This record gives sequence, structure tokens and C-alpha cells, in this order.
Amino acid sequence: MNEQDKALPSNILDTIIGSQTQNNLSSFEPVSLISRLLSQLKERERLIVSSRFGLDGGELQTLEAIGKLYHLTRERVRQIEKDSMSQLLKKKSAELASALQLIFDTITEYGNVISEEFLIQILLPAKADLRETRGVKFFLHLGEQFKYHRETQDYNDSWNVVGFNPKKLDEVMAGFVDLLKKQGRVLTQDEFYQVLKKTAYYEQHKFELTDKVIKSYLDLSKVIQINPFNEIGLKDWSEVRPRDVGDKAYLVLKHHGKPEHYSIITKMINDHKFDSRTAYQETVHNELIKDERFVLIGRGIYALVEWGYKKGIVADVIKEVLSQAGRPLSREEIISEVLKRRMVKRNTVLVGLSNKQLFQKVGKDKYALSAQPVS
Repeated sequence: MNEQDKALPSNILDTIIGSQTQNNLSSFEPVSLISRLLSQLKERERLIVSSRFGLDGGELQTLEAIGKLYHLTRERVRQIEKDSMSQLLKKKSAELASALQLIFDTITEYGNVISEEFLIQILLPAKADLRETRGVKFFLHLGEQFKYHRETQDYNDSWNVVGFNPKKLDEVMAGFVDLLKKQGRVLTQDEFYQVLKKTAYYEQHKFELTDKVIKSYLDLSKVIQINPFNEIGLKDWSEVRPRDVGDKAYLVLKHHGKPEHYSIITKMINDHKFDSRTAYQETVHNELIKDERFVLIGRGIYALVEWGYKKGIVADVIKEVLSQAGRPLSREEIISEVLKRRMVKRNTVLVGLSNKQLFQKVGKDKYALSAQPVS
């Protein structure tokens, strides 16, 4: 960093670096660059490197498979691969240096460590070509400034720039986990950022914890996960990783925001692809019937109890409406209130209201509970 850069606030400097990185991404073409680089190697070296990294679009070949093809030992193939990679670096190609710098800048911009999958998404935003993806991985293995980490119980597989201290990642993630535990519920991504930015830890590290860094660290984590509705929570929470059909039905209905027929609920579960299992209408219906989080409010139509719906026949709902009102209500008032709680026809409400053991008509068009005093 030069003296002029040192004088700039870090957030402005991050914006400048990010803009430069974005501009370079538009001209990043791994396949064509690799083709030019490999042309500098001898034929056998070129074929071995290409086979090892699947740069031709074919299957990645093992050391043993390549050795059999060229009548070489596994160790000799390994040595040829290593020597070939060294040759490419020693040639000091300006194009290669630019590609490696782009990858370095990107990882640095996202907190010095990033999951392999997320890095490829950033470097190849509009490309899903297998050769392009393998080209990025080839550059990562080629660059001496990058270090690979296999996935663990807590993190996805990742790359960091040499010199990064993994304890920094552990420290930040521990803070994220503690924040979620204190909230005790899933948060939208906006809510998570808002709550995080009110913490003392964030205030102390806000120049390091840019939005891009937070996003990268969350993507790395296997302890914190994002559900299909882009809500953040801990992996063992049912709203993040639903355990059964009931959990899935609860999630889709909650986000759907209104009662729905069990056949539609089944379709919503399958559309969101929580896992590889297919939900079937009969299974979903049986689960909705027995799960206390749901209430049947019409023929095959279910709502969430937390929305204020309660179990019972229409007559029970009318009783509740009149009891809560504490006074006689007109027929239309009763119908209106019942239809807010049950998806039934008007006539169904009228039939329920005709039960003289439960309800008494008061005056011309008002009704009260049979046991309710009328004044």
C-alpha cells in the first residue's frame, strides 16, 4: 500500500479495491489463459497437467491412472506435475500474474478466507462451464499465495491467503453463534446485520467486518446456516433444518402467510426442496391433523394456531366470538368474525347459529349465548 492509500479511510479504500476487482472480473477468462500457458510446456507435461486437473473437460485422472497411460510410477507423475507447475510460475507471465492477483484480491476482499464454491461464484458470476470452474481451481493450486483447507465439522472447504490466522475466523463465528443464541430465533439477513452492527464486538472491528466479509464467513460456516427463505439460524434449529414433514409444513405455511389446502402445502414443501425426500399428500395431511401447530379451518384447509385460529366446530367458534364480545351481536357481525377464523360458507355459520341449545335470538337480528344475560 502506498502513502496515498494509507491516507484513505478503510471503507473508501475497500470500495476502490472492490471496484477494481469487479472490473478485472469482466475480463477473466480461465480457459483461454490456461490454453496459452500450457502451450509453453512439452506435450507430455501438458497432457499430464491437463489430465490431473480435468482442464480438457474430461474426468480428473489419478496419479496411478496417468502412470499406467505413460508407463510411469505414481511418484514420477507427481514430480512431473510439480515441475510443470513450477515452470509456469518461473516464466513470470504477465497474464498469469494478473489472474493470480485477481484471485488474491477477491479472497482478501472477502476476509482473507472464503469457501471454494463461493469464490468460484464470484469469479465466474455468469458462467457455469465445467472447464472454467476447473480452471479457477487450477490457478488456486498453482498460486503459492493460496492455502487450501478441506471441509471440517464446522466449515466448508475453503481457500485463504497465506498468513491468515484461522483463529480469527473461529473468534468471529463464535460471536455470530452467540448472537443467534441470544435472539433465540431465525433472523432475516437484514435483521442479522442490523443486530450484529449494534454489538460492542462489531464496533471494535467494524473496519474489518465489512458486509462482504460477514457474508463470506456465514457462507463458510456449517454451524450457522441459511434456510430456503434466506433466514439465518443455527443448524440444529427446526426452522433452519426441518426434521420432518411437520417442520417443513410449518415453515412453508408461515412464509406463505395464509391458510391453505393440504395439497397445496405438499406442493410448497416439494417446491422448496429442503432435502432429497419427496412429500406426499397423505403423509402431509396425517401430520397436519396430529400436529398441535396447525388447525383445520375448512375442508382440508389448515392454518397456524399462532395466527389466532383455534380447534373446534363452527358452533365452538360462534361461542367464542359471542363470549369475547360480551354482548349480543348481529347475524352479520357473527358471520364476519367467524369467517376470519374459518374458511366456511355463510350457510354453515347460519346452521351453527340455529342451534337453540347454544344460542338465543335477541330482538330482530341479534344473537347471544343461551346462558348469556340479555339486557
